[in-house]
Amino acid sequence: MTTFPRRVKRLATLLALACCAGLAVPGVASAAPDDADPEVASGPSWSVTRVAGGFEVSLELDRTPPVTASAPTLAVDGRVLGPATESADGRTLSLVTNDPSVADATEVTTDAFGSETPAGDREQVTPAPTPAGDQEALAADPARRGDHEVYEAEYDFGDQAVPLLNIGGIRGEMTGKIYLPDGRGEAPVVVFLHGRHTSCYGSGAANPARWPCLASPDSTEQRFPIPSHLGYEDPARALASNGYAVVSISANAINANDNQLSADHGAQARGQLVLDTLEMLERANDGGAVGFHDAFTDRDVSLADALSGDLRPADLVGRLDLDDVGLMGHSRGGEGVVAAATLNDARPVARQYGIDAVLPLAPVAYDRITLPNTVTATILPYCDGDVENLMGQHIVDDSRHAFDDDVLRSAVLVMGANHNYFNTVWTPGLFPAATADDWASFAPAGDDPTCDAAAATTTRLTAAEQREVGVAYLAGFFRLVLGGEEEFLPLFDGSDVIAPSTASFATITVTANQPARSRLDIATFERASTAVRASGDVTAEVCASMGGQGGVTLPQPRPFCATTVDQAALPHWSPALWAPNVPASPMLHLSWTSGDGELRVSLPRGRRDLGDYERIAVRMAADASVATTTDVTVSVTDGDGETWSAPVSELNPDAVTRLPGADHPWLRKIILQQVTIPTAALDGLDLTDVREVRFTPATDSGGVYLSDLTAENPAVGARRPARQATVDIASTRVEEGSGPGTAQVAAVLSQRVGHPVTAYVSVFGSATGRAGVTMREVTFAPGQVCVPVAVPTYGDTLPSATATTSFKVSATNVSGAVMGDAGFGTLTVREDDGVTGGSPAPEVGEQGDVCAEYAAAGRTGGLRVAGPVTAGSTVEVGARGYRAGESVEFTLGATSLGRSVADDRGAVAFEAAVPADAPTGQATLTATGAGSGYTAEARVRVRPAR
Repeated sequence: MTTFPRRVKRLATLLALACCAGLAVPGVASAAPDDADPEVASGPSWSVTRVAGGFEVSLELDRTPPVTASAPTLAVDGRVLGPATESADGRTLSLVTNDPSVADATEVTTDAFGSETPAGDREQVTPAPTPAGDQEALAADPARRGDHEVYEAEYDFGDQAVPLLNIGGIRGEMTGKIYLPDGRGEAPVVVFLHGRHTSCYGSGAANPARWPCLASPDSTEQRFPIPSHLGYEDPARALASNGYAVVSISANAINANDNQLSADHGAQARGQLVLDTLEMLERANDGGAVGFHDAFTDRDVSLADALSGDLRPADLVGRLDLDDVGLMGHSRGGEGVVAAATLNDARPVARQYGIDAVLPLAPVAYDRITLPNTVTATILPYCDGDVENLMGQHIVDDSRHAFDDDVLRSAVLVMGANHNYFNTVWTPGLFPAATADDWASFAPAGDDPTCDAAAATTTRLTAAEQREVGVAYLAGFFRLVLGGEEEFLPLFDGSDVIAPSTASFATITVTANQPARSRLDIATFERASTAVRASGDVTAEVCASMGGQGGVTLPQPRPFCATTVDQAALPHWSPALWAPNVPASPMLHLSWTSGDGELRVSLPRGRRDLGDYERIAVRMAADASVATTTDVTVSVTDGDGETWSAPVSELNPDAVTRLPGADHPWLRKIILQQVTIPTAALDGLDLTDVREVRFTPATDSGGVYLSDLTAENPAVGARRPARQATVDIASTRVEEGSGPGTAQVAAVLSQRVGHPVTAYVSVFGSATGRAGVTMREVTFAPGQVCVPVAVPTYGDTLPSATATTSFKVSATNVSGAVMGDAGFGTLTVREDDGVTGGSPAPEVGEQGDVCAEYAAAGRTGGLRVAGPVTAGSTVEVGARGYRAGESVEFTLGATSLGRSVADDRGAVAFEAAVPADAPTGQATLTATGAGSGYTAEARVRVRPAR
């Protein structure tokens, strides 16, 4: 459910939030501390402690934060430092930064509790019916129930049946529900994945272990799992009745542990859980043995044991088409299904599932994961109070030109919808442990009638209406892509139509990027071009990202697209949780202060024949300078000088009108809308020789954003199976040093490819004076597999409270490849001035070439052994290839023999004392560097003691 938008992004309203979010705890800065004292500032419930490479900021909470899609942040003296890590019990938030100003902190605050009024105290209001727009209703209704009888069965292999990826080594449940149509033969498969909600419910104290659900420590009452996966029954049944097999899966174990244990807050754990489910279904479809070992109950569970309901294992044999798969993920599940598709693409083609369609529903996009080769429709609820900046827009923006693929990508904006009501288990009144109206719960004070359900002029949908939207658009999308039901294409190709079951109450707009083979890119407006020329009083510049409060903190190569608007109102440019300084959504900003001037876009020779295209399209939105509406005349000119013109206000008034909202900082959002010109309407023009498209101001002043001017034919496109290279981070260790310095981390590519690959590497907590963040764009040239990234470090000559400190490193927004399962790594800094109250970590030595170290870490060198290895005696051993000054540990089998330090040439020698009780016979003697990770080994025979 909730998202980072509200958390790390919203600096513009930070002070207001701090006072109404609770836990704005006035602090008492400590007097000048003794240099040896690692605690440098503290207050009643917070502290700032010196650690290796920087400072740890911690805040104790008086209650557990709500479980939402959001990631809570910490702020020092009103300045947000970034996302915090939650403790195991959820009652402490902490982060590490090397920003030295935190040593003078007087106050530490968090936004973990949203708005002032707790969700449980908000009155649940059913909004009054509001008139819908005047959109044309599609003739076919995707929500209509089909002719298939639907058989339903739940399955439960246990609470700890599968290992979870990149989430602290824990195991999670393999639980879900299957909706199977009657008939014979294989049906396309759709998997639903819910978002982040509380995992367990019941009276008494909190669940003692987070997961599984156990009896409360002060009560004999058992706590029970919340079946969030059962909240999508209506779309599941609509699809199954039309011949599609649907499986909705539970992810409670991930929800219970992601903010505490996962570097990416569980995105890849969720993605792998989807792939594990598909593997289970594949085995069931093939009629093979299907079973899991539940580590919680220590028992093996077969599919026959796991199923309950209308189905038995034999009913699934030959019924599931795993080459035609669609994924829907809600909230954090939305990023999870994107991760599932990229993890799938990283596999060899023979092991891939045919994931043809992905629908992120009100998703987070913390990791800026790009998604190749997959038809995508992102649903964005305008009144989302949890993912209020609609960051799922990045999924479309980032992916549309990042790959050489041929698939449709759509952004579906649903006016009046909130975050939670797409799921019946989360909807108030429909389940005992439901959530609330997220807009009412989390929107800052000063609500807006646009999204306030109690307002007489609200645009809000009722919970039932919102579910109808979900049924129609989920069913329509998967029936289109998986089933080839082309009658539903206009719902997703940018046409101004609406599903008939929602036409009486909803307003839904769609922008779309057609498949590459179905469009001609006239101008993407992502970079300056000599074919794009402004004249007169018109200014045109390519912009990206957002600046100002809540925007990026590091220098950017392009001017900002916006600087004065709250980032919640800027879905295209809102900074991502783990990629806050990565450039976002470049486009052309067109502005004017009089009606004198125009923008001309020329079509180059060889690309002027538009006769085979159905329409010309461009994405456009009014900028922040526009109070209500502006206007632009768009013109098309051919080689004979014939011109066709029309005002955008007649083609699509939403494209030149600010979206609804009064004075709420999260509303009046700036979201590109689609402007379409049917080529059939270009009377008198020679469509085989189109020379220019012009944009001329039609008001005295104003401004618009432009993106993706194309000639196009609406189409779905198709997935082309291919194995994608992955971009990963090679974790590394360095010494702290005695002052500012530089370390390196390695960005690595899993395989050599014949085209450039780009990614953005961000390091959290590593750049002094920048709130702990640094970022760099990396490019892998064709054939290159490793790029070193320089990272500023902060050292001192004082002891600290910890032996090491790890800073998170991410590789995001990848183009030409995908994020790998090691897309998050660490830069670990060793405290080299002593540790208060503990022992120092082994020396990690002088860092060398990180790419050479990465390559060496995958190989094993030879260990020299001078003489026989005899129990109870000593033997001289040695090796080369280590860092200068790093500690090298020697082991015999699993027994540590001690450590030695490599010399300045990377050589190490050691007199190993072989234990008298060492097992005789063949054994392996190893020497592993504490910093480089390089290992040398020798196969030896241990002789008995003399």
